[in-house]
Amino acid sequence: MCPFEYYRPKTVAEALKLLDHGVPLAGGTDLIPRRDEVQAVIDLQDLGLDTIESQDDIITMGAAVKLQAMVEDKDIVPSALREACCLEASLNLRNMATLGGTVMSADGRSPVVTVLLAMDAIAILEPGNKRLSLEELLDQREKDDLHGLITEIRLKQPDFLGYEQVSRAPADRPLVCVAMARLPSEEAEKRYRVVVGGVGSSPERIKEAENGLSEGEDINTAVDATRRIYTSASDEWASGEYRAHTAGVLVGRLATEMIS
Repeated sequence: MCPFEYYRPKTVAEALKLLDHGVPLAGGTDLIPRRDEVQAVIDLQDLGLDTIESQDDIITMGAAVKLQAMVEDKDIVPSALREACCLEASLNLRNMATLGGTVMSADGRSPVVTVLLAMDAIAILEPGNKRLSLEELLDQREKDDLHGLITEIRLKQPDFLGYEQVSRAPADRPLVCVAMARLPSEEAEKRYRVVVGGVGSSPERIKEAENGLSEGEDINTAVDATRRIYTSASDEWASGEYRAHTAGVLVGRLATEMIS
């Protein structure tokens, strides 16, 4: 193992000054496999970013909250998000992995990020208390154009939230996963969220499916739109045809549950 420098700031301001010198370290689950590439780390555990709070139907979670802490918080964290955390990683890893680290390192089959997108997640970054939708953050991450430090993730408490996935074995990453939410909003077009994983480098919304639900709770439109997204999503784990059929079944199941 190559030696590296270690910093442990006591405030967010101190951490920001160090960003040019090293890589943020929270749980370390992403850094450990590539430790030989890292020259310096900035340990974030003393910054107080590990709280979970709820006020006015907004859930606020610090970026350093452990996934296992989310699993155990039955008072604030919705059951579908707690389930997604369990499916994201094993117990040992959940005791290390943080919410912010999971968002920054997640691939397109991440149960947690799939559910967060359905909950209309907003990331707060410093400096500047900058607000980015999770979609914007993931896009900037893909372009390597994300600057700053994630301090919080804010979520809308949904009226309905469901998550389904299919994998080869219970402990495997999903071949297909779907999260669906009905959010409190006076505008129909902002009420429904349909998010799928297993089709690209990040989970993604299916806006045509959302529009179908918004314009008359049209489940068939939502199912058809979902299937089309997956038709070319073939890889070594599953064919696009299998994924399209499976995703359509999951969307239909969740939409029926949500509307009934």
